[in-house]
Amino acid sequence: MLADGVITADERADARARTKVCMREHGYRYEEHRDGAADIDPLHGQREGIEQVMSYLRGCSRRFDHDISRLFDAIRRNPEHRDEAALQVACLRRAGVVGRDYTEQRWRTEREAYVYSFVEWSPEATQCRLDPLGLLQEG
Repeated sequence: MLADGVITADERADARARTKVCMREHGYRYEEHRDGAADIDPLHGQREGIEQVMSYLRGCSRRFDHDISRLFDAIRRNPEHRDEAALQVACLRRAGVVGRDYTEQRWRTEREAYVYSFVEWSPEATQCRLDPLGLLQEG
């Protein structure tokens, strides 16, 4: 899929479908959403720990997706390869998560330390992290 330097929507859909089948073979319904989030539910009432379930997902992804979805979405969410700090700060400001005094350098510093001065898991901040330009929502 990567040999030609282009990841098509059909190639991504194929990778996701194969991952979904693989997870079903492990006994889990796997449904990935357009924003990259996913639901994983047991098909047979099993109660394995999250570590085990995530190991299934990592294995399935490694076998069938090979980072196709991650690369596809990275290109779609920032097709002009704009600076991530600029995108994040602009989005966070638009969403009202941070004020005008919040800078790109501050975002970089906080990101490096994994400590943010805003609620990083709020719906608005999460939306900015996943899709700062709102392009993934478009299809």
